[in-house]
Amino acid sequence: MGIFTLPSKSPLGIDISDLSLKLVQLKKTRRGIFMQALSRIEVPENYIDSGIIKNRKGVLALLQKMLKETIFGKITSREAVASLPEVKTFAKLIAVDYSGKNLGRAVEHEMEKHIPFDPHDINYDWQLIKKEGGIKKILINVAPKNIADDYAGLLIAAGLIPVALEIEAVSICRSILPPAHCAKGTTFIVDVGATRSSLIAYAGGSILFTISLPVSGKKYTKIIAEKLGLSPEKAEAAKIICGLNQKAAEGIIAKILEEMTSELVKKIKTGISYLNTHYPEFGHVSQIYLCGGGANLEGLDAILTKKITIDTSIGNIFTNIEMSQRQENKYFQEELATLKKIAANNRHTQNFSPTFAVAVGLALRNIYTDEI
Repeated sequence: MGIFTLPSKSPLGIDISDLSLKLVQLKKTRRGIFMQALSRIEVPENYIDSGIIKNRKGVLALLQKMLKETIFGKITSREAVASLPEVKTFAKLIAVDYSGKNLGRAVEHEMEKHIPFDPHDINYDWQLIKKEGGIKKILINVAPKNIADDYAGLLIAAGLIPVALEIEAVSICRSILPPAHCAKGTTFIVDVGATRSSLIAYAGGSILFTISLPVSGKKYTKIIAEKLGLSPEKAEAAKIICGLNQKAAEGIIAKILEEMTSELVKKIKTGISYLNTHYPEFGHVSQIYLCGGGANLEGLDAILTKKITIDTSIGNIFTNIEMSQRQENKYFQEELATLKKIAANNRHTQNFSPTFAVAVGLALRNIYTDEI
């Protein structure tokens, strides 16, 4: 049976970020889970700022265009699962000491001690992760109501039916980690984006906490462009290809990016300290995965492995889905060529398209019965 023989009914996964919109629709067959459709469109500056939609008309037009002009495949569903911006959301595993019948009320009361928002201004959900006597381990996910309403309204205006809005951290974990992920200790996922970055701590089948990181790929692209007199596009390409290689461009790019690496290392170590203090029962960090556009930076995984002494590699969005030979040959050649060059001197040669981690995770939401 061909991948596109029957139309998929699975909802679209739509990743909305400051600089791009990304879409993935998946199809589940007897042979596995495959990509049915893939789409991406760049977002001009100031259309979306730190997750807040500033130019609704412009973003709506881009979303409608992305739905019509896919990179490959045909969209066959109007239902959508969309991401909420990491910088505006909050996820944390909390402990609730309660043995009564109204656990929801107890969660709401305990949650107020942990969330950085006014309880009246948020939408939230929670999931029971583990019971230990009267102590319940609860994962809470929180987003401001105005942000959630804006994103849902955008989807509706584009002719879509929003079936869920999800924080990026949950989608990333579902994309990169296998459903039965059971690594010893805790796994960190570092999402290195163009305008913002984040750290996700995952263990015991749940996100433990998320931390925003003051690292922006766009910031360092701008510095490289100014130092070397390059256009933003050429500076971005030079950043990815030269990376942390001291021999490239006489080491100028590498020296600029060392500042970015130092910021990441400092914040990751802060995350490790927080884990050891507040979640000692989950053990030490055993693995770090990178995703987002910054994950393609040559040498970043090796540098982090060396400086933090924890194995670091690029997260693979094809952990839980398949890519047909036709898709690989026709649609992923440019990116695969870049990634294979990056991977020439390390063992991680099968890690494709980390920029689509959120969109893939969103698209997997309704396919998986046991969610990460």
